[in-house]
Formats: sequence, C-alpha cells, structure tokens
Amino acid sequence: MSVSMQEVRRLLDPEEPNYDASAALGPEALPHLAQLIRGDDVMLASKATYAASLIQGGAGAVESAAESGNPIIRVAAAAAARNLPTQESQQVLARLSDDQDAGIRKVARKSANIRGLA
Repeated sequence: MSVSMQEVRRLLDPEEPNYDASAALGPEALPHLAQLIRGDDVMLASKATYAASLIQGGAGAVESAAESGNPIIRVAAAAAARNLPTQESQQVLARLSDDQDAGIRKVARKSANIRGLA
C-alpha cells in the first residue's frame, strides 16, 4: 500500500487528529511524517511526532523532533517517547531530560515515569 503526503496530512490536519488511523498507515508514512517534523508548521510537526511514535520504526523521526530548535516540537518528542520501544525511549528521554527548557524536562520526566524508566 502506497501512502501519500496528502493522506498523512488529511489525518493530521484536524485539531484532534485520528492517531489510530495515522498509525494504521504503517512505516510507509514515516518519510512523510519526518518531512512534516522538519517543516515550518509547528503544530503539524508536533502531531507528526506523536503519530510517528505509534508506528514501528518511528523512533528516528521522534529522535529528529527531540533535536529540533523549536521547544514545542521537543516537548512533543518528550511526550511521544513513552510510545517507543524501551531502548529508543530511553535515548530520547535521556537527551530531553537535560533540555534547557524546564517544561520539556518536566514532560520528559513524566514520560520516563509512565514507562518505568525513572
């Protein structure tokens, strides 16, 4: 099944995205999600970060979001990290637990607690 950028955006554009439907697109959606994470639309990038965390193989996209210069995207990565496999979750959360932004550190700690990593 081929997944288009248009299909990914259709699922993420609403104020309340259907993350289950986004996850059902599978790994073929990851290149589009990664592109959205690097894009100029911060809200769409944060939604794409969370959607990527629900797809097997999406850890790289979440790691990319964790490296963003935008704190909104980094906080989305901190929240999304709880959905990743343990090792990938630990990597993202270790990076964000030392973030300069206190809000990002707080969300990273909460995600670590939820995962039992704290």
